[in-house]
This record gives sequence, structure tokens and C-alpha cells, in this order.
Amino acid sequence: MTLQGIRLALLLALAYLLTVTTVYAADTALAQAGDKPRLVDLWQPGDAGQRMNIRGKVTTIDGTPVAGALIYIRQADGNGVYTENYSTTIESNDRGLYQFGSVVPGQYSSTKHVHLWVAHDNHGSVTTEILFKGDPNLEDPDAPNAVFLEEATVNGETILFGRFDITLPSQ
Repeated sequence: MTLQGIRLALLLALAYLLTVTTVYAADTALAQAGDKPRLVDLWQPGDAGQRMNIRGKVTTIDGTPVAGALIYIRQADGNGVYTENYSTTIESNDRGLYQFGSVVPGQYSSTKHVHLWVAHDNHGSVTTEILFKGDPNLEDPDAPNAVFLEEATVNGETILFGRFDITLPSQ
């Protein structure tokens, strides 16, 4: 083999190693990104109301994460009107995590709230509501389903963030 042939073989081997390393690094980054649930955002530019993001974890009574739980969300828009734009179904990821973006529901007749129906074939279902601490119509500020919304600025816009974990009953 000539010197040029050896150089070519070394360059090809190096190119192969760089490709494998790059693909492995990309696969690892995607796997780590997969830990974060996909954000389903009901809010659209121009919608009335204060933007919010709710995230949480779906678990069994013993704390085991429930992957693949279906979470049906329904709420009023920022003006207090129920529309199809503020209704969707999402699914918890492999670690039981979920998140969605929306607006704080407008006042329409009672406490501001978001309806949730959560179900999984192997773990039953639960119907609940997310309530909001600080709502003047909230009778019990310590209600277990009342969340505190924390304000943050994201790309120059104020968004409220809250956490709402869901426990599915035993079947």
C-alpha cells in the first residue's frame, strides 16, 4: 500500500468515527429531550387573557409514573366563554409527565377552573378541576386542587406557570 493509500484509509476511518460519534451524540440529546413532555399550546396570538403553562405528573396511588395516560382538557377562554379552541386531549410521556399552554380562564359564573378527565386502561380514571390560588371566588384557598401560578418572562412576554399532579385510582 502506498503512502497516499494509507492516508486515504486513515481519513476514511476518521470520517467514519466522526459520523458515528455525531450520530450517537444526536441520539443521546434526543433521548434526553424526550424526558420533557411535548407542550400542547391552546393559546393563539390575539387571544384574550393571561397566558399560562401547566405541567405535572400522572402517577398511581403508590407514586409510580403512568405513561400514556390520556388527559382531556376543557376550559373557558380568557373572556369566560367555552370554545373548542380551549379543549384538547394530550397524553403523558414515558415518565408520566404532561404540559399544556393556555390562558387563565375568564370569569363567567364561578371560580376560575380548568376541567380535566384523566384515564388509562390499566389504572382507571379521575375527573377533577384545576383551581387558581388568588381567585377572589375561591372559597378554600388551601384546596388541594388549587395551584399557585408563578410569573416569569419568556422572550419578553409574561407567562404564568403552575404545577398540577394527578393521581389515578387503583382499578
